[in-house]
Amino acid sequence: MSFDYSLFDTLLEPLFILAEDGKIIYANEPALQLCALPFRKAQKLKFCEILTFNEKVEWCESIGTIIDPTPYKEVRFKNHEGQEGRVQLTCRKFLPVEPEQHWMVFVRDVTLEERLQNKYRGELEQKEGYIEELKKAQAELEKYSKNLEKMVEERTREITRLNQQMKALLDSLRDGFLIFGPDGQCFETSSHACLRVLEGAPAGKAIWDVLRMPENKVPGFKKWMMTLFSEMLPFEDLAPLGPPSFPHSEGKQIAIEYFPVRTDSGTIEGVVVVASDITSLVEAKKQAELDREHARLIIKLVKNKKEISGFIREAQSMLSNLNTHLEKPIKDWSRDEIFRALHTVKGGCASFSVIKTAHLCHEAEQILADAKSEYFFEKASPLKQKCYDIQNSFQEFISDTKAILGDKGLSEERMIEMPVSEMIQWSQKISKWSEGQDIANELLKKYLMEPIGTFIEPYKELIQTVAQSENKKVDALEIVNENLRILPEVYSPLLSCLVHAFRNAVDHGIEFPAARLACGKPDAGHISVQFNLIETSTSTLQIKIADDGGGIDPFSIRKKLHEKGLSTATESDYEVIQRVFDTEFSTKTVTTEISGRGVGMDAILISALNLGGTAWVDSVVGQGTTLTIEVPYIKEQNAAQRNPLLKVA
Repeated sequence: MSFDYSLFDTLLEPLFILAEDGKIIYANEPALQLCALPFRKAQKLKFCEILTFNEKVEWCESIGTIIDPTPYKEVRFKNHEGQEGRVQLTCRKFLPVEPEQHWMVFVRDVTLEERLQNKYRGELEQKEGYIEELKKAQAELEKYSKNLEKMVEERTREITRLNQQMKALLDSLRDGFLIFGPDGQCFETSSHACLRVLEGAPAGKAIWDVLRMPENKVPGFKKWMMTLFSEMLPFEDLAPLGPPSFPHSEGKQIAIEYFPVRTDSGTIEGVVVVASDITSLVEAKKQAELDREHARLIIKLVKNKKEISGFIREAQSMLSNLNTHLEKPIKDWSRDEIFRALHTVKGGCASFSVIKTAHLCHEAEQILADAKSEYFFEKASPLKQKCYDIQNSFQEFISDTKAILGDKGLSEERMIEMPVSEMIQWSQKISKWSEGQDIANELLKKYLMEPIGTFIEPYKELIQTVAQSENKKVDALEIVNENLRILPEVYSPLLSCLVHAFRNAVDHGIEFPAARLACGKPDAGHISVQFNLIETSTSTLQIKIADDGGGIDPFSIRKKLHEKGLSTATESDYEVIQRVFDTEFSTKTVTTEISGRGVGMDAILISALNLGGTAWVDSVVGQGTTLTIEVPYIKEQNAAQRNPLLKVA
């Protein structure tokens, strides 16, 4: 009798049936897709002619000599259309179809592992085909009732072979595969991979036991299962509500998906559970993200050595002061001071892609925030430990950075051609010469002072990063009078705090593109920073950071303050707007890594006050906001009085 190869049409993996000379007798649909040939053309060719392999497959040229199944061999291939991939091959002798001998070639397409999951549903939908085949078999049995015993024996052998082949196919899958019914009991059918992925054989067990659900979660799961089988809602909507993962004892990441098995009438009689080990995928994504952040850090180190060095010195100083502060008795701790230090270090670390330290700072902030309404002593120990972790993490970053910046780049004072203190020493000596004062001042101005714009450059990328994370659009930062020269040692603390102003401009100020277009604005926001030197009886450095966003609504601030029990009845709108400088004030209800702590503007004002200056905000709803900072302009001749690093013996 001739063998009905259509039984193999439902297989998801490529399958070829070959004659003794290697010519193709049968190929299922996945096999034809793999070799990119129609069946009529494929029938005229040998198996070794339709696919080209990168290395020799020994049995391809001697099909007729194969008796036992060959081991799976993994090779790269190319088909007639030039498509390439990687497959695993095995060949085995098929049961004889007299008077000829046939051989079966199984192919696993390992380059497209997702194909299995995408085709599980198709495999299940073919169940109706199996049922139809069984009906045909029954009709054949009735038709040939005179040879009933013989036909039953032949059909039994045929079904047994099919079951064995299907079992072999299931066991070849890398994913766990099982089915459970309306009562929650698992069917006998399952893949061998369940032993590895789900750590046990599912047959006869309750699905909630197989998935190791906590006892308190089982009643809810049963309600979900009942709703699933009754199809109160579409299966596709309910399936994602099932347990999405399996708690593997070895910490592997196991993803769970659900697919329906339907009867002829369309009702669900079972649910297929596919358990996939995605550990390597999850780890690869995490590693890729770490690699991207590390690459960004290296690029910034190369492009902004001077700015990175300044940031490191400022962060080290802040962390040292924070450490000294935490060594005091807990009753003497200042929440505001700790908040400012953590928030400023976090902002700087995020700007330069020092992600690990930035995350630790955020966690420390959260500990401090949680202690707000509790007895502070209870949070003191974990807060202190987290701050130590921050310092250790930052020291690791510095160690890794030395290879690029070198020891000079990590010096405690800014290095040019000589130490700054030595430059001042020489200038002081020169100033004692006849007419040497002007020369000394010129030397200091040229070599000690730097353009203020160099300290703002890193914020350009920060603005775009925040905008991207917020799904907003912002033009490139406009810098006006960027060549105004300043003493970094004097103004670095203030300039470091400006990270909060630029973050706020994007996060709080600039609207989403659709909202801007609706208001008649360009979809991209605009942020500028302007530096002015105001000469009157004294010299003043003025910094203006402006955006064309939605502005600050005094009503929103009044509402927020009212919720905190504070009255603003006697304050003008302008006075209310200045409340953005209040410690821990924020209009945000959710704390994120970008904003929400309410310590950013506070830090800016305190830095300005420390320099003998001030800061204020002007805002028009719908038009934008301008932050103005005015501090004394420290000139070279009195710089040493302002900063101990500049003092000389």
